[in-house]
Amino acid sequence: MKKVLLTALAAATISVASAQNSAVNSAILNQKNGTLDKAKTEIDKAIAHDKTKDKAKTWFTRGTIYQDMIGHPVYGKMSPENAPEIVLESYDKTVALDGKDGQYGKQVPDRLDMLFGQVFNQAVESHNAQEWDKAIKNYELALKIKPGDTTALKYGAYAAINQKDYAKAINFYDKMIATGKADEDAYKTKVQLLQESQASDDQVMAALTEGLKAYPSSVYLMQEELRYYLKNNRADEAMAKLEKAIAADPKNASLYAVLGNLQEKKGNLDAAYKSYQKAIEVDPNNFDAYYNLAVLEYNKGTDINNKAAKMDYATYQKKGKALEAQAKKHFEASLPYFEKAHELQPDDQSTIKNLMSVYTRLKRTADAERMDKKLK
Repeated sequence: MKKVLLTALAAATISVASAQNSAVNSAILNQKNGTLDKAKTEIDKAIAHDKTKDKAKTWFTRGTIYQDMIGHPVYGKMSPENAPEIVLESYDKTVALDGKDGQYGKQVPDRLDMLFGQVFNQAVESHNAQEWDKAIKNYELALKIKPGDTTALKYGAYAAINQKDYAKAINFYDKMIATGKADEDAYKTKVQLLQESQASDDQVMAALTEGLKAYPSSVYLMQEELRYYLKNNRADEAMAKLEKAIAADPKNASLYAVLGNLQEKKGNLDAAYKSYQKAIEVDPNNFDAYYNLAVLEYNKGTDINNKAAKMDYATYQKKGKALEAQAKKHFEASLPYFEKAHELQPDDQSTIKNLMSVYTRLKRTADAERMDKKLK
C-alpha cells in the first residue's frame, strides 16, 4: 500500500511540474501567435511558481514577452509602466542563472541592444515633449542597460539642465568624463553649471583643472582659470603658469591670446597688444586675438572720445576736435581686426554688434545697416 501511495505522489509531483513547464511553453506559443496578453498571463504564473521560477528559460521568456509589449500599438497599453525595468531584471536574472554562454544567456546581449533602443526612443519622445522627469528617468534607465553611452549621458544632461536640476546634470557630465570620451563642451558646461549652482571656488577650480588636463588648449577653460586666479589674488601664479605653458608649446596661439587677456586685466595694454599680435603671427586665423585687438583699439578711441565729451565748451573749442580725430584713428584701426574676426566667425553676435558700432562712428551708414540685419 505504501508503495502505491509513493508512486501516486511521484506522479502528482511530475504532473505539477509539467503543468508549470507547460505554462512557460504556453506563454511562448501565445507570444509566437501574437496574443501577448495571454502570453503575459502565462509567464507571470510561471515566474511565481517554485518549480519554474529558477529556470533561465522562464526569465528569458518573461523578458522577451514584456519587451515585445513595449510600444506595441495594441498590447503596449496593457503593459505596466515599468515594463522596461521588468525586461532588464529578467535578462539580468537569465544571465545569473544560465551564464553568458548558456543557451539563453548568450541571447541576452542582442536583446539588451534592442531594449536600449526602445528606452532611448521613449526618452527622446519625452524630451521632445518637454516632459523632463520622464525623459531623465528613461535616460537613466538606458544607462543601466548600456552604462557609459555618451549620447544618453549628453541628452540626459540637457534634460536635467532644462529641469534646472543642475546637480543631476553635473552627475551626467561626471559620468561622461569618466568614460574618457567627453568633448570640450562637456567640461565647459560642467564648469558653468558649478558656477550657476554657486559651488565653491575650490570645486570650480578642480573642474577647470580636470578640463585643462583633457583639453590644455581650451581658451575658455584657460580664461576661466585665470579669472579665478585673479579673483583670489593669484595673478602672479597665473602668469607664471602661462609663461611655462608657452615655453613648452611656443606654437600654441591660444596661449598667447590668453596671456594677452591676462595682461589686459592687469592693465598692461601694450604687452597685451604684443601678445595678441604674436597669437596672430603663430595662427593667422585666431579669432580671439583679432577680436581682442579690435576691442583694445576701440576702447582707446572710446576713452579719448569720453575725455572730449567731458570738456567744457571753451576747452573743447581748443582741444576737442583734435581729440576726436585721434579717437577716430583708433576706431579706424579697430575696423580691420573686427572685420577679420567677422570673417572667421560670421555668426558671432558680439562681433556683429561692435562692427555696427564702428561703422556708425565712421559714418558708414550702409555697412552699419548691413550689420544690423545680421543681428539675431
